[in-house]
Parts: sequence; structure tokens; C-alpha cells
Amino acid sequence: MRLLNWLAPVLSIVLISHAYSTVHGQGYPPSMPQNGMIQPVSFNSANVPGFFQNVQSSMGAPPPPPNFFQAATGGYGAPGMPGIPMNAGTQAPLNAFPQMSPFEKMFQQHRVDKNGLWSYKSTNAGKKYFFSMEALFARYQNPGGALIGNVGSISYLDLVEDELIDATDDEFFDQFSENEGLNYFNAAHYNKVPKLNAPGSRLRWGWTNDDQSGFEFTGWWIARADSSWSAIEDSTHKPNPANQAIMDILLSPPNFIDPTGTGVVSSIPGVTTAEINTILQNELMNLAGLPLDDGTVNGVTVPYDLDFRVKVVSQAWGTNATWMSTPFVDKKALKIRTLAGARYMQVREGFGFVGVDSGLLYSDANNIAGIRPDLKLFSLPTGTDENEDGIIDNAGVVEDDDAGTGTSTAFFVAPVDPVTGLAVTPTTTYVNSKVDTNLAGPELGIQFDIGGDKFKIWGQTKVGIMANQETIELEGDNVGMIIRADPDDIDRPKALIDPTVDDPNPNAFTDRQTHTHVSPLFEQSIFMEMSLFDKIPVLKRMKLLEEAKFKFGYTYIVAGEIARPFDSIRWQGMPTRGLFPSINVKRESWSVGTWSLGIDWLY
Repeated sequence: MRLLNWLAPVLSIVLISHAYSTVHGQGYPPSMPQNGMIQPVSFNSANVPGFFQNVQSSMGAPPPPPNFFQAATGGYGAPGMPGIPMNAGTQAPLNAFPQMSPFEKMFQQHRVDKNGLWSYKSTNAGKKYFFSMEALFARYQNPGGALIGNVGSISYLDLVEDELIDATDDEFFDQFSENEGLNYFNAAHYNKVPKLNAPGSRLRWGWTNDDQSGFEFTGWWIARADSSWSAIEDSTHKPNPANQAIMDILLSPPNFIDPTGTGVVSSIPGVTTAEINTILQNELMNLAGLPLDDGTVNGVTVPYDLDFRVKVVSQAWGTNATWMSTPFVDKKALKIRTLAGARYMQVREGFGFVGVDSGLLYSDANNIAGIRPDLKLFSLPTGTDENEDGIIDNAGVVEDDDAGTGTSTAFFVAPVDPVTGLAVTPTTTYVNSKVDTNLAGPELGIQFDIGGDKFKIWGQTKVGIMANQETIELEGDNVGMIIRADPDDIDRPKALIDPTVDDPNPNAFTDRQTHTHVSPLFEQSIFMEMSLFDKIPVLKRMKLLEEAKFKFGYTYIVAGEIARPFDSIRWQGMPTRGLFPSINVKRESWSVGTWSLGIDWLY
């Protein structure tokens, strides 16, 4: 006969040969108890009561040597004779360690359920590690709908009300003042800035213990979001690329706009005065205004007719370590546990403003009566060419389809400083504000898990008190009423300082502040995990995805008492009188929401 499985008969023979042998799990105990050892009961004739000694004598058996184990007894009779040891020599102690135990590393948990019954749970799995990688799709909080500039300053329309009526009529002014949809260098608001979207990534690593407590480390990073808005986007007419070469000459020193106040444009080789007049009507735009506190009761609004742009920048990253407790609610499909940890997070935000003005004052040539202060006359911004001159919403001309008002010729002039004889030239205003915020501190929270191994929904809710260290920086140049040139004018004094060789940027300014305070923080996240890859034909064969799960979720973080760069500006501008923009700290909430897609591994 041929045995195909040789191990079974060999083991059977070994077991049969030892069927009548006494097998001891450990060696015999020592003669004297030792510290840390377990001393079993052993036979000693000196300790046997007289009754048992008489029984042994009647049986003719000599007293056994000490430290021999008592043999098993049967029924209810007297104890049997001591057994004969199978080995001789020095005996080892009965010690629970380091001998092998069937319960080694076995986690046990005993608890009383709410129904009064004891429950028992055991595992020998040890730590279970997890690791996840996620792609983030984030949206930072927008600046909101606050005004860009000083709140409470007079609008540009009200600033030039008298001059505009003198150049046109009351009815023309009323069409602007009674219709909010018609822009006349109106102030802009931050809600013009598009959404701040950016990609990012997140890594999560940690472990859970046998009692389902654990620890996790999380690190995330979101790219910088740049979002900008230009008033040209909302303008009813756009610059014509065919005119840019001539505009570059007109707006570059020396100034080709005649500063004598006659409205005559100096000649440019190959270009007639009429052509230059038409180009200016088309290229100068009714964009937006910047309200400023210039030290007067009503303030001013600076008009910009060449460019008006704002830009907002946001970026954030962070890391945190979290300890997870044993669940205090532990059902078959629901677990709730507490969280405690620490977090560090950095938020970097910036704001930039750029405005370019030609420095020109302009009006209708038929109605002009000298230079009207601060006035830049524009047709109603309807987006149509009412007088059919090929220019939509002319600068310096009031379009009228009935030909009752205005002409096709405009009057352009650059104001001149009567003291220095210098004319106002095209000027660029810029303001940059930046805030770096560092948050660090403890946080507490809870985590819930719903579901099982194949499909689970879980989330975390955390609150923290963060130490906030912030640095605010502000810089800029040429913030003031550009189109004013007379320093001795009582009502409309010159605002900007003329540059010199020794000081080419006399209107530039900088400011910097550092603060430390406390900021509250709240984070809410919810995730969905499912065993998905084992159901996809190609992916289920990949070794890397055998223990992986698909992960999808959303996380929202909001921190309070955060200085925002666009709100922390004191919008004042009158350099000739020492007024420059400065830092005026205003704190509000900051938040970011992120959708995430990723893979979670258990190992």
C-alpha cells in the first residue's frame, strides 16, 4: 500500500507511543518558594494529618521524599500514593513568564451592556495601520461685498455735479443719479472678484489599536489662488488694438496734450489732430473710481480712465496630530469616539490694486468754458452708438441721436501747476497689502463611523483655540486725486507731490505691523469609503489596490479673528498734506472648503 500523506501516520505512531506517559507543561517546582514564582501544592509527609499517616503505614509504604507531586485520587477515598517523577535532578520553577502562553498578546475587553448583560470581546490583531492620499479641490472664502476704498467719501458723480450740469443740463445729470445701472466712475466692491478656486493634496497616516483607540497624522496643502477683476470687463466699450501705438506716444513723456488750456493737441508725425481727438474719445474709458479720505469733510473719489484692476491672492496649508479614544458608543454599525490633538496652520492672503489715469480733463467742445475742475465728461454708458460716429459711449462727447446736444469734437486738456509750470501726466496708482497668519494650538472633537468594512461613512468635528501670530504689510504709490494741479486752490488743492531727480517716488508709502492674539477654529469633515477597486476589471488585478478603498469627502475649516488684507487698509490719500494709506487692522472670519477624492489603504 502506498501512503500519500506520510505525516498523519507518523504523528499517530508518536502519539500512541506516549499514550501512557505523564506529560508536564513545565518543569517541577523548587523545594522553596521564590519571589515572583507560583508554588504549587506538593506532598510533604510532615504536613499530612495523623489519619493519612496511619493509612500509609497500614499500606506498608514508606513516606515519600519531599517535593514529589501527589498522585490523583479516585472517588471519595483517601488520597493515593505520590507519583513517581519521570525525571531526576534539579527542578525548574513553575513560572508564567517567559514560557509560552495561549493568551499571549491577546486583547480582552469585558463590559456590561445597557441591558445588564456582560459582553466579551477579544482580538489578537495588534495595531492596524492606515494611509490615505487625496486630491483636493478647494475654494477659499471671497473678500465679500465690501467697498474698495474709504466708506463715506462722496461719489464722483456728486463731486462733479455742478460742473457736469454746466457742461450739459440737469436732465443729463438726473439720468445718472436716478439710474444705478449707469456707471459714472462708480466705486467698485470686492464681490466683483471671481471665486478663489485652487487644487491641493492631503496625506493621512496613523493606526488603531486592539481597543479601537488610535493616532493619526494629517498634512494638507492648497495651491495659491489668484483671482482678479478689471473694470474694462464691464466697460461698454473696449480699447482698440489699432490705436495703441498712438496712445503709447500720447501717454508717454513729453506730454503731447497741450497744457495751455486751449484744448489743441500737439502734432504727431503722420497723425492729424482730428485723428488724435477721435482716438482719445475711443480709448479713454468710464471705468471706476477709488473713494479716499483726503482730510476734507466729504473726501473725494479718484476717477481712472485707462485701467482699474484688483487682485486677491489666498493660500493655506496645515498639519495636525490627533489621538482617538476607544469608542464610547460601540454598536455593530455605529461608533462614536472623542478626539484630542494639536494643529498648526498657515494662511497667506494678499490684495493688489492698480489704477491708471490719463491725467486729462475733458468736455464737449461746443459747451466748454475753460477748464472745469475734476470733470471727465462721458456719454451715457448704454453700449450703443447713438450719434453713429463709430465710437460707442464717447469720452468728452455727449451722444444724442436727436443731434440736440453735443458734437463730434471733444476738448482734452492736462491741468498745469501754476507754480512749477508742470502739467499732469498719466499716473499709475498701486496699493499692495499682504497678511501672513500662523495658527497653532490644541483642539478637541468627536468622530463618528457608520457602516462596515465594505462601505463606511465617517466624519470628524473639531474645535480649537489657536495662538495667532500675524504679520501685515502695506505698500503703494500715487494715492490721491491725480487730476488736480494747483497747490493753492482752496476747494481742490493739489494732492500728489511732483517727483524730482533726488526723489523720483515722493508719493510712495510703506507700513508694517505684527500682532499676536487668540483665534477660534472649527473644522467639519465627512468622508465616504467603499471597496470599489475589486469590482473594476483592470484595477482589481493590481497588487497595489488589493487592500485599498475609494475615498470621497468634504472638509470645511473656518477660523475667526483673522486679519484680511483688503479690509485692513485705511484708505486716505493726500500726500501733499502728509496723508498716505496705512494699516487699519480689521479682523473677521476666514474659511476654506475642499472636496476630496483619494485612496485609503489598510495594512
